[in-house]
Amino acid sequence: MSLSTSITRPTSSYLLPLDGIRAIALIMVVLSHFGLGHIIPGGLALNCFFFISGFLITRLLISEHNRTGTINLKNFYIRRFLRLYPALLFMLLISVCFIGAIGCEFHAQEILSSLFYYRNYFVIYLRPIQPLDCTLILDILWSLAVEEHFYIAFPLLFVLLFRHRPAFLCFLTVGVIGILAWRQYLMTTYGPTELTIYTIYHLTETRADAIMYGCLISLLAYGPTGAGFIQRANHSISIGLAFILLAISLFYRDLAFRETFRYSFQGLGFSILVPALLFHPRLEKLRQWFSAPWLLTVAQLSYSLYLFHWVGISIARYLTGSERITVEYLLIAVPIGLTLSVVSYYGIEKRILKLRKHYGSNLKPESAPDATPALQPQPIRS
Repeated sequence: MSLSTSITRPTSSYLLPLDGIRAIALIMVVLSHFGLGHIIPGGLALNCFFFISGFLITRLLISEHNRTGTINLKNFYIRRFLRLYPALLFMLLISVCFIGAIGCEFHAQEILSSLFYYRNYFVIYLRPIQPLDCTLILDILWSLAVEEHFYIAFPLLFVLLFRHRPAFLCFLTVGVIGILAWRQYLMTTYGPTELTIYTIYHLTETRADAIMYGCLISLLAYGPTGAGFIQRANHSISIGLAFILLAISLFYRDLAFRETFRYSFQGLGFSILVPALLFHPRLEKLRQWFSAPWLLTVAQLSYSLYLFHWVGISIARYLTGSERITVEYLLIAVPIGLTLSVVSYYGIEKRILKLRKHYGSNLKPESAPDATPALQPQPIRS
């Protein structure tokens, strides 16, 4: 596949290097949760997850619009339901059994907030007072809630605005600026307190800009001037600037900056580095590395691993009575997390694949883009 084709003719199949990036991001998140957060930037990896989600959802919607001239919203939401709920229901079953086994008082809102994607609001505004360890097993679902709020709204926005691409780009640009302004307002008004930091970290309206950056870049890369945009992103100055932005986001420790501009700097950095990785002519070997089979296997299991590594951690915390990472802790958390992830994916999720394909899901991976293309802009049909 030539680069110009990759840019102007998005397909519904996977881009293998993006799967590799997603796998690395997952590994970083998991390791940070296992007590290495002071070394491994799990927050950066999560923002990368959000960015890739936005990039891919937009790419898939553009592809469907090019093929059919419209977006089948019913099929889109059915695919999302079939993608998320089988593993989620299995996780909730395991979690409810665990919560009951340790004798915690259980509230219906724990399940409802997990099933209906408002866990991020529940943990801030609605959680009843109780021993903290009782239902932490479900708190990993806050980030899934952020994504799903966006996934519910964005296809509708796409249907309304895709034929008016400048307005669409303007709307998303205003969105990322507005979210930054809202974070700044919260930090200025309430100060860098523990509650303010916790709130900004978890709310959809303060974190969704990472997904919006991915949507913006997908619209630009697969648009009429996509080849020109990719050339600018591939420029050494652009790539250098992206690394500087990411470095500042990691090493500048001012609390006000970290809860406001840090997320924006990371979104801007990914907006350059992800297109460069996918399409830079000199990065073919890197694309091949990110397309390694072991990374693609991790990417396939990424959703299950994300859910169930936290189940393993929660059970290990309870059984060891400590959050310290010890040999005993790891011997409990790692086997439980891995076993449940494998059971979930191969025993439950893979059985749903055929049904997902019935509603338009195309799960055949696409090989990495050719590294020696000619960048010729070709208008995408809208």
